Amino acid sequence: MKYVTAFLLSLGITASVCHAQTDRVYTEAEQMGTLAGLAYACGSKQKLKDFELIAAHILADKSATSEEAEKKLQQFNKMKYRYMKKQKDSPRMSCKEVLEHFNNMPIFQSTVYADGTVKMFDGTILKPQYPIIKVKVRQ
Repeated sequence: MKYVTAFLLSLGITASVCHAQTDRVYTEAEQMGTLAGLAYACGSKQKLKDFELIAAHILADKSATSEEAEKKLQQFNKMKYRYMKKQKDSPRMSCKEVLEHFNNMPIFQSTVYADGTVKMFDGTILKPQYPIIKVKVRQ
């Protein structure tokens, strides 16, 4: 959760931007989905693919079962599409601002290895037990 919180703060996304209907706290998957939706709406391409790959591995690493991992991915995708639509319909930040912050997030300093291991930008190693997606990665 600390990675996502730092990303949200770097984007300046607060409760007012997310403008939730309740006081409930968004899950990590929902927070990452929110970021992905904003970036997607603003035309991010390769960086968004990289973000989604790393986010999927983070979510898988924090899941106790493959079912939990799938549920988290569904939450991610639901928020991604919700905030893509919100950004397109009534943006709270300019796309220039969103992409400037998104493209410079520390998560992009992380490395994903072919076996699914992720070395995060802070040196933390994630070894997901339940990979959510299969992708081709650079060796």
